[in-house]
Amino acid sequence: MRPATALTLRCVGLAAVGLACAAATGCTRAPVRMWADSALAGGRFSTQDRQPVWDGEPVTFELECDPGAAHFVVFGVDGDETVVSVPASEGRYRWTRAFTCGPEPRRLEVYAIPFLVRGRCDWVENKLRGTWEYYPGREGKPDVQTASEQTIRVTVYRKTLRFRFEGRGGPPKALRLTLTRADGAETVVTGGVQPGPENPLDVTGPEGGVYTLAYTPTHEQVSRAGTTHAALRIVHADGSVQRLEQELDTP
Repeated sequence: MRPATALTLRCVGLAAVGLACAAATGCTRAPVRMWADSALAGGRFSTQDRQPVWDGEPVTFELECDPGAAHFVVFGVDGDETVVSVPASEGRYRWTRAFTCGPEPRRLEVYAIPFLVRGRCDWVENKLRGTWEYYPGREGKPDVQTASEQTIRVTVYRKTLRFRFEGRGGPPKALRLTLTRADGAETVVTGGVQPGPENPLDVTGPEGGVYTLAYTPTHEQVSRAGTTHAALRIVHADGSVQRLEQELDTP
């Protein structure tokens, strides 16, 4: 048993009004559905069961259920679980999580389960660890799961932009990369050919007279759906200016 100071109960007792609705004849219950805001543009929620997530992007999930069918909802991914006991609005419990990945995509299943409390809540928060733990008491009735587990599968990914260009008279004098999202927001990234923390652009070469520029955008710099326009402006050593463009697909 963990020290009492490390554990704080965060769930409320059973509400009679919730049970009354659940038992009433002909009581219309809201469907139990899970929503997420990563698949559609503009941060709109959808119930798509598979959703793409850019590396580092915070995603908000909601479980929709009848107000009388839950006192709290357990959200989880890979065994890391959180209890949400205060609905964002009537019958909708909200949880936000940021996901990361490496060069390869990462596939995860996010789940949510509604519960009713019978006596005291079986989940406690370990504030020292910042985690929620299942800690049922030896006496009393256990919490009741009131609907089947709802899931959304997320694929966490990132993409790297790559431009190839020939040097004209030597290394380029200046490089300017402009990223334009679908909503019109722009991000400008500047740099040169010398590596260093002050240069976010990764430029290699020349190999056979050709330079390669690579840049991996952050989630704030790309569209949540659709494409992101990338335009590279190169000021060459001979003074000439070249412009290269491509579309970065962000499904």
